[in-house]
Amino acid sequence: MCRNIDRGRKVLREPMKAGPGLVTLVKGDVTDTESLRNAIMGTRAVLLLHGTLHPTPIHALLLPIYWSTHAPLTLGASKSHPYFTNYIAMQDVVSCCEKYGVERVVRLTGLSCGLSPWNPVSVLFNALLSFSGRYHRLGEEVLRSSGSVQAVVLRPGGLSDGVRDGEKTRVQLDLACEIPPPARVGRADVADAAVLAGVDGSGLISGVGEHVTAAVRWVGDVEPRGQGNLEEGEKTVGEAWRKAVERGGGRGTEKRQGGWKFALAHGIYVYGLLAAVVKIALKVGGLGMRLAGF
Repeated sequence: MCRNIDRGRKVLREPMKAGPGLVTLVKGDVTDTESLRNAIMGTRAVLLLHGTLHPTPIHALLLPIYWSTHAPLTLGASKSHPYFTNYIAMQDVVSCCEKYGVERVVRLTGLSCGLSPWNPVSVLFNALLSFSGRYHRLGEEVLRSSGSVQAVVLRPGGLSDGVRDGEKTRVQLDLACEIPPPARVGRADVADAAVLAGVDGSGLISGVGEHVTAAVRWVGDVEPRGQGNLEEGEKTVGEAWRKAVERGGGRGTEKRQGGWKFALAHGIYVYGLLAAVVKIALKVGGLGMRLAGF
């Protein structure tokens, strides 16, 4: 399902050529319940790759009312706001999946979603992108709250269009989600990881028997440097999944991160930075006045 059929055909041009009839494009929107219902009905697994790019308005950075978890709803934000795409949409997805007997949902979010609300990277992304990470995290928690649908959450590092050399660069999946930023990973490998998790013909992930959250990155010869050792990864995504399940880890049992923690961290950083800027401005202004003889 995609909002723009023409763009969808361009993205899926090669898969549609390789297997006529295997890929069917349906026009719809994840924020529209009817679209979700029509797309999900009759399926066994759902892969959710949607997201949004919604820069934070300047006034929303400074006014605490905008930091409330439900502020976008009460303040009339557009449907492209992360509150609707990353959070409310997930409630509708879970409801539809439970109604129509879907066995598994694979959700793509991002590596920063595993960071503490107090982490500077988390604060920066949330401050610039309308708390996108916070609403991704809340959406993940909605998925894990389902008692009948298994949730598989993939948190990739920064996405790359590059082609990986399997001898120099390998793929690592980590169920403990302890991969630190920065990290990069190819879109093709993330796509393979998502499809394998959704289809799971070998029963690998089904055998886990619970919700799964996995961080994904490349290791070895990767730019920027400092992204793990070659030995930590595997040549294929399938092998990386198998090794991750064998090692085990958190498996979706992360502690809930209340929305207020993100708002508080945001306030401390933003107002602290604002106070520092004002202080510097006053000092510079006072120095200028003294030099001018006032």
